[in-house]
Order: sequence, then C-alpha cells, then structure tokens
Amino acid sequence: MKAPLSSCASALALIAVQASAQEVIDLDAITVTANRSETALARSGSTVEVVTREELDEAGDVLVADYLASLPGITLSANGGIGAQSTLRIRGAGGAYISVLVDGIEVNDPSGIQSAFDFGRLTTADVGRIEVLKGSQSALYGSDAIAGVINITTNRATEPGLTQSYNAEYGSYDTKRLSYNLSWRDERGSFAMTAARIQTDGFSSADENDGNTEADGHDGRRLTFSGDYRLTDTLTIGGAAFVERTRTEYDDAGPVDGTPDDVVEAASRGARAFLRQETESGSHEISVQHYWIDRKNSGTSAFGPFLYPYTGARRSVAYAGQSFLSPDLTLSYGADYTRESYENDGNSGEYDTTGLYAEADWAAMSDLNLVLSLRHDEHSEFGGATTGRLALAWRPRSDVTLRFSAGTGFRAPSLYELYDSFSGNPALDPETSVSYELGVEKRFGEDGFIRATAFRTKVTDLIQYVYDPSTFSGGYVQVPGESTRDGVELSGGWTLGEGIRLVASYTYTEAEDASGARLVRVPRNDLELRLSADVTDRFATDLSVRRVTDTVDTGGVLPDYTLVGLNMSYAVNDTTEAYLRVENLFDEQYQTATGYGTSDRAFYFGIRGSF
Repeated sequence: MKAPLSSCASALALIAVQASAQEVIDLDAITVTANRSETALARSGSTVEVVTREELDEAGDVLVADYLASLPGITLSANGGIGAQSTLRIRGAGGAYISVLVDGIEVNDPSGIQSAFDFGRLTTADVGRIEVLKGSQSALYGSDAIAGVINITTNRATEPGLTQSYNAEYGSYDTKRLSYNLSWRDERGSFAMTAARIQTDGFSSADENDGNTEADGHDGRRLTFSGDYRLTDTLTIGGAAFVERTRTEYDDAGPVDGTPDDVVEAASRGARAFLRQETESGSHEISVQHYWIDRKNSGTSAFGPFLYPYTGARRSVAYAGQSFLSPDLTLSYGADYTRESYENDGNSGEYDTTGLYAEADWAAMSDLNLVLSLRHDEHSEFGGATTGRLALAWRPRSDVTLRFSAGTGFRAPSLYELYDSFSGNPALDPETSVSYELGVEKRFGEDGFIRATAFRTKVTDLIQYVYDPSTFSGGYVQVPGESTRDGVELSGGWTLGEGIRLVASYTYTEAEDASGARLVRVPRNDLELRLSADVTDRFATDLSVRRVTDTVDTGGVLPDYTLVGLNMSYAVNDTTEAYLRVENLFDEQYQTATGYGTSDRAFYFGIRGSF
C-alpha cells in the first residue's frame, strides 16, 4: 500500500478523534444505487455521491460531465467542446470501467472501441438526480462496473397535479439552448417528459493556440419520457424512454488539423418497461430494456474521403426480488439476460451474458450495517465469472460513520476488441479487479460534514492496444501483471453564515500500469472549491475554483491549470429566474487531452421558470 493511504489513515483517525458534538444525522437521505435495496446514506458502506436538480441549477453547468468532474475522485478529459468525445474517470479508471444508467437503461456504447458512454453530448436539461457509486461493483451491476456506477434519473414530478417548466439560454460561440419539461402526478401514478435542444458554433477542437482557426459546432436534440401507474394497491406498471440525435464537428489532435471537415452524426434510443408487485413481505419486478445507437464518422483523412458507420444494440430482460426476512434482514435476489451486438464498417459480432445474484442487507445492530453481495455471470465467449462485495457501515456516534467496502469486478472485452478485422483478438479474456475503500464521515447538524476516504483498485490482465512498427499494424493484447490506482479523497461542506455555504474536495491519485508507468490523463492532484451565497432574498451567486496538477498524457506532461467559474441568478418573481454564467473567468489556456482545445472565457445568459 502506497504512502498516500498511510496519510489518509492518519486523516481518518484525526477526524474520528475530533468528532465531539453529539449531533443527529439525517438518516432519511436515501441511495438507490449502493445496494439492491434502498439504503440510508449514513448506513451505506460504500461511498456514494448524490447530486440533486437544485445543485445542478445552482452551479449552472451545461454538461453533466462538467458538474461530475467537480466531485471528489472524478476527473474529465475531452477532445474539444460541447459534443466532443469526453471521458469521465472515477478514481483513475476511465469510461470502459464505469457502468452508466439512465432511468435504469444501460447506455454504455456496445459499438465503441470499448463499451463506454460518451459524456460529451449529455446535457443537464433532463436530469433530476445523479448517484455516483465508487469501487468495483460487478457483484451488483455485472461487467464494466470496475471503477463504479453512474446512475442518472431524469426529471420527475415533484408535486401533485400538472407542472411545466422551461429554460432558455444564449451565449458565447453563438450557443443557443432550450428545454421544456412537463410533469404530472396524482395518488396513483406520475408522468414526465423533457424536450431539449442545444446548438453552438463552438471553437476548434484541435487547439486554436496551435494555429487551428476553424470552429467545430454541435447540434443536439433529446426527448425523454418516464411514468408509472399503480394498477392495484400492490401492482405498479411503468417505464422510461429517450431518443437523441446529434451532429458534431471534430478534429484530429494535430498540432495542426489539416482536414477540417470531419463530422460525427449519432442517433440513439433507449427504453425500459417494468411490472412490479409490492407487499408487506417483499417485492417482485420483471423488466425489459433496449438500447440502440447508430454513429457515422465522415470527412477527409490523409488517404482521402472516409465514411465509417457504427451500430450497436443491447437487449435485456431481468427479474428482481426482495424479501424482508425480519425487521433487520433484507434478502435481494434476481437474474438477468443480456445480448449485445455491433456492426462496424463490415465487421460484426455479438455475445450473450446471463447473470444470477443475491444480496443480504443486515442491520446487525442499531449502529452497524453489513451488506454481502454475490453474483455469477455466464458469458457466451468466456464462460463463468463470479464476483462479490462486502460493505460495512458503523456509527460509533450518531454523527459519525465509518465505512469499509471490498469488491471484485470484471470487464469483458468489447465487441470491437474481439471482432474487429484489423486489430481485434478473439483470444482475449476478461480483465478482473479488486478494490478496497476505508472512510470516515463526521456530520455537523443538517448540512455540515467532513469526509475522508482511502481507496485502492487493482486491475489484472489489462487489455491494451499495441502497435508493431515493423509491420505497420497493431492489435489488442492482454498485458500481464496488475495496474493499480491508489489514492485519497477529502471533502467537506460548511455553512459559513446565513445563506452562505462552502464545499471543498481534494483528491490525490497514483495510477500506474504493470510496468510502473503512470496511466495517462489521471491528475495526481485535483482540488475543487465552491462557494455559494444568497446575497439577498432574490439574488444568489455560485463561485467555483478548480485546480488540476501533475497530469501526464501520451505527448508528455500536461500543463497545470486553474479554472474559475461564476454563476449569478436573480429571482424575477416567484416562478421566474434570470441568470448569468461566466465560464473560465480568467481566460485560462489549458488542455485536458494533448492537442485538443478548451473554451476561452465565455458568457451565457438564461432564463428559467415554471407554471
């Protein structure tokens, strides 16, 4: 275990010793992602970050990824502006190791080089709540959940009756954004719909400071539905769906892009339906889901014009059961079947996965919760994979929670890694992982907290692309040994005065491959400060500062950078709010990926309201 973990152990002990006041924590805050059953956050043995709609509005971020990158342990790299390929990393592990769900629909792209979700196109327009679960979670979510899970819930009705809301915005780079939400709820059911559109001329994806002057624009449209209806006192039917279309101009990394006509057009859709029975002794749910994506990359390369089509699909059926064996013991269990397929410029392939799982959630004592999860996946290409997880939460005081979790995970090779005719390798085996975390949280009243967490993840049999210059070709191979990601997360939130709140987080990450070389685009140091203030009854501000240092990439060391953002809002009346957002306030010149540009100082004005 590396030195940062020893330092964190000291921090954990210090916070525990300093926990003095007997304050009551809020056990009503619930996570639906950390376990198969709903769990109070204070009783979760795994670290979960929860983001609400109010927090998204307060910060003002357009892209979901930009807000998530402000949370401890999460970083972002992007190949340009809005719409450009963007990768989130949780504790140093990238998109291929993160399972992403939207209203329960798995949206990792089965047609991609790796089965990962591209966060560059997802805006906050239809997002109601986000939960980020960290650590190897294959025992809960199967393949890909080595680094964690991002569970996104779209807008829901928050009050009885019919509610409508809107958001209109205009700003730098001729950016226009519009969204409309309609929701309804009564004693038997609910319905919600969000329509959103964003258009921007953008800036050059290849960094303009390297002489690239041609802007790369983006046009995105998204429609989201969700609803449920209680057929009887115990039986509920429901579901969710989305449709999205985008067109994004992009560049190669450069330094000077010689083919400024490259475009990716993408269409995707997803749907999930469920039938759930709930009784005093437990529940049963049957669900089906479908995800489909079609992408076309076109433009000009050094060899002439090109057109590369990519199509992927995922279909799943699942059963989930839950039994309340006693007031202190809940048993969750279930099974699921998934078929994934892809076509890519003449290549194609598919595989099936069948999973069985069980989880025991035991309140061993009033201050001690223990969760044990076990899952077996049977893969049509690789045979069986069994994963497990242990999560422990102990509250020695009502305002202090000690957490420990350990879990194993696996990542099946993507369809592209297996079947691509140029670089695929059908002999690849799954990557496997084990992760640990140890943390302590001290609460101060309803809003204040300090949290420290030490983490470690080991990935074995890493799959990497290796290029052979003697044959001018390359392919995916299994790399012997272990890659490691160790680190420390520190975070806290304090109310400094009436209407004034400070939230801070710092993450240290040491990420290395089996040879000891650092993994790319993983900053060692990531610091975030956010100060929000209700200046008057109508006027509020939100100031954010992010400092990122010591990041390596394939081209060498990336320069350190500091970003400052400002969001100001004014309540025109009880239902209408105007706001002004300034991104990159001090016009910092920086890169998160070598050769790719980022926004200069930019201004955006908007208005939102409800009726």
